[in-house]
Amino acid sequence: MGRGGGAVLAAIAVIFAVAWLWRSHVGGDVPMDERHQSAASEKSAPAASVVLSINASKASPAQPIAPAASASAVGKEFATAKGLKPLYDRLSAQGSAATPDAKYYLYRILSRCATRTDKAGDTRLDTVAAQRARLEALIPATSRDRAKRLALFDESMHRCDGMETVTTTQADLEKLLADAVAGGDPKARALVTSRELATGSAVPGPGGTGGPSMSDVQLRTLEEAIASRDPEAIFIAGITLSSTFRDVVPEIGPNHDELQGRAAAEAWSLVACEYGLECGAGSRLLQNPCIYSGQCASTTVQDQTFFYGTTPYEAQLLDQYRQVFRNAVANNDWSGITFARRPNTSSNRYMFGTPMPP
Repeated sequence: MGRGGGAVLAAIAVIFAVAWLWRSHVGGDVPMDERHQSAASEKSAPAASVVLSINASKASPAQPIAPAASASAVGKEFATAKGLKPLYDRLSAQGSAATPDAKYYLYRILSRCATRTDKAGDTRLDTVAAQRARLEALIPATSRDRAKRLALFDESMHRCDGMETVTTTQADLEKLLADAVAGGDPKARALVTSRELATGSAVPGPGGTGGPSMSDVQLRTLEEAIASRDPEAIFIAGITLSSTFRDVVPEIGPNHDELQGRAAAEAWSLVACEYGLECGAGSRLLQNPCIYSGQCASTTVQDQTFFYGTTPYEAQLLDQYRQVFRNAVANNDWSGITFARRPNTSSNRYMFGTPMPP
């Protein structure tokens, strides 16, 4: 998920979704049935000419960080650091005394920057060079965003500068992650559960129905990760719960409407932003769609979501979902969502893999 991309958003998404988004901060106590009625009554579209006047480069007001947010200092540094080597040196020096949170971010740094000695093929630097060559070939020479996209790619790759001689193995990575899970780190627990579900998605279900089968234990793990208020745990667990499961159907609201996966994933991402996930101009959730898809107009993850990431219909759903998801995070209250145990026969199927904030 972890996470972006999609169809260009028409003006109705900006008009209704952004308006609902900010109204929600003062109307969070409105009952769900009234919000459903409100959603049904606000579907008139503006003139088509409005579409041409959208300017996503003018950032919407910044989302306030929830008072109960629990992003760690290490997590904030990992998200914003131009280079990861100093953080890696500091965390690795702690050895066995490293906290579960530190071990999780060591796992992330090594996964991103270290050369795998147990994996045949090119070094990380060779891989980066090949990726840049492919990107250069992909972006037309006449593209006005070509220089920006290549510069952002280089900036992203420079985060690993100084780690050219650092090596690891898959077993070492798995040990770090397992130690973080054993220590109770919610991000690590959500990540492992998400990987289990992604692996299970390849197994055909009854009658050929695909999608993973989710156990009660896996569901509780993802709910607990969300209730931890750790923004990265919210991101991973929330997007994972937005996937389609063969034996569980997420339903929302008093009418038990089936949850729409892509709108739910975007809503969880924005809730994670509210709890301290890096979602401003420096966020890789914003930069990666520019680098790889040419979606470069927005300056916040919120604006990227509403301009590029949702259809008008999904944008209207997104705000309804975000109200319910906020309550799950803030109060560990899942009364607005029902995880119905029944075969999933829906034709709308989403599998988000293992979402990771970049």
